[in-house]
Amino acid sequence: MQNLTLHNLVDLHAHLSTSTTAHLLWETAHSRGIKLKEKDYWKFLDTMKIDHQDPYNSYHNYYDIAQTIQSSPEAIERSFYEAVSLSYRKANTDLLELRFNPMRRNWEGLYDLDRVIYSAIIGVKKACMIYPVKAGIIIEMDRRFDLKKNTIIAEKAIGFRNEGVIGLDLSGPATPGFDINELVEVINKAKSYGLGITVHSGEEGDLGEMWDVVNKIQPNRIGHGILSSNDSKLMQKLVEKQIHLEVCPTSNISLKLVKGWDEIKFILDTFGQNGVSFNINSDAPVILSTNVKQEYEQLLKRQILTFDEVQNCLNNARKHSFVK
Repeated sequence: MQNLTLHNLVDLHAHLSTSTTAHLLWETAHSRGIKLKEKDYWKFLDTMKIDHQDPYNSYHNYYDIAQTIQSSPEAIERSFYEAVSLSYRKANTDLLELRFNPMRRNWEGLYDLDRVIYSAIIGVKKACMIYPVKAGIIIEMDRRFDLKKNTIIAEKAIGFRNEGVIGLDLSGPATPGFDINELVEVINKAKSYGLGITVHSGEEGDLGEMWDVVNKIQPNRIGHGILSSNDSKLMQKLVEKQIHLEVCPTSNISLKLVKGWDEIKFILDTFGQNGVSFNINSDAPVILSTNVKQEYEQLLKRQILTFDEVQNCLNNARKHSFVK
């Protein structure tokens, strides 16, 4: 039973920035002639680790460095190839969704967005020809972007919907002045073209925005969504609207968004008791030294989930995957 459960795994929430190894970023930076702050490889590795005194900011610092290094069509193709390969080899993943923001990979307009996205698709397809994995790409909008930029990103996702792009996401930290209402029309258009919709929400802060996401966006899935465990009415709404949660335990613990595994147990138990659909994901496998297989192993070891509950998570993940 254990071997069956921990093979053929599913990861619906993994970011490209944190799904490729630090040594690949190092080699890519040097091959592209990118000037790095650190000239020594080992010191570079230290800069790519989460600072436990300031985990949230150091986490986003990693993203900024990785996105800069990955900012070319060639680097994107190689990064996506490695991300799929690594997930299969290390985590026995056979269904994988990877997300990235192409506008943060085009060197501030130097590279054509279509070329960047197409390179991502090539990288995924090459990996899937070699490894028995079904994979798709989710394009990310960003809370720090204005409506014009996010609209362009959504239009690109729509344009590549038959080539390997399977969904549209909204990510990025809480940003003053950001208004979710501005994106309702854009996201509805993406829905009408058959793209899956997921939104990062309910990871930190208050529940106000998550309520807005559920009522106004009505996405297929929500990235994280752990704060909803404190609101019975919100959980009821998630069930009514059949919104699936992409839970990432190690990520939430490492960024000090939850106090530890005991709180993860409370959250998952609460979701189970209220009928909320969720699965377990890696989020940032390389920087957090985890993968979806290790996530489930931790939950089993700590008796947070049973084998049957793990299998149920995997079934839910396949049911709610945007990969068809």
